[in-house]
Amino acid sequence: MLRFSLFGIPVDIQPFFWLTLGMISGRLNVDSTQGIISLVLFLIAGTISILVHELGHAFTIRKFGLPTAITLEAFGGYATYPAGILNRQKSFLVTAAGPAAQLLLAVLVFLIYRNLPSTALNANAIDFFTSLVEISIFWALINLLPVMPLDGGQLVNAALGPRRIKVTLWISILTAAAGGIIIFQQTGSLIFSMFLAYFGYQAYKELQNFC
Repeated sequence: MLRFSLFGIPVDIQPFFWLTLGMISGRLNVDSTQGIISLVLFLIAGTISILVHELGHAFTIRKFGLPTAITLEAFGGYATYPAGILNRQKSFLVTAAGPAAQLLLAVLVFLIYRNLPSTALNANAIDFFTSLVEISIFWALINLLPVMPLDGGQLVNAALGPRRIKVTLWISILTAAAGGIIIFQQTGSLIFSMFLAYFGYQAYKELQNFC
């Protein structure tokens, strides 16, 4: 477990964060020095990208005068704040800030990469910049799916409000089912499809409480 403070915000990175990030990379079965370097570069890029995502949430939370802390855990992370204080508009802004920060990071890194002289780029540098851009875009877009408890689901929940929670849950269920199938068809990976299936099942269970 790694603990430190960044911009006055406590950060806790748990070991399973790096393990699951390595699983997502598909680079755990390395058999060479270059393979190990590539895996480490992916882990560094993933940590930076997801940390920036959570900092987007945390900075916005702090902007509203609330305490916050960041935890990176298996398959993601979260930024904490006292429950029941933010109104729907502020909750929407806090949620949107995470993917927005990550997409902004992708744009900035891409521009830096494109403007660096070719002499400053070796294979490892290209691998790192490519991983950082791809992770940032993919993670932000996945999080924007309207599936609870992903950021997209939270945005829908904040927009529709508690009186329309059943609509939010149905959106989560249908999107999780469709998204899981599409992601598997496009990538052949079961990891994200399984998580979407789990989130869809959780939304279905919660929906039963209103029947």
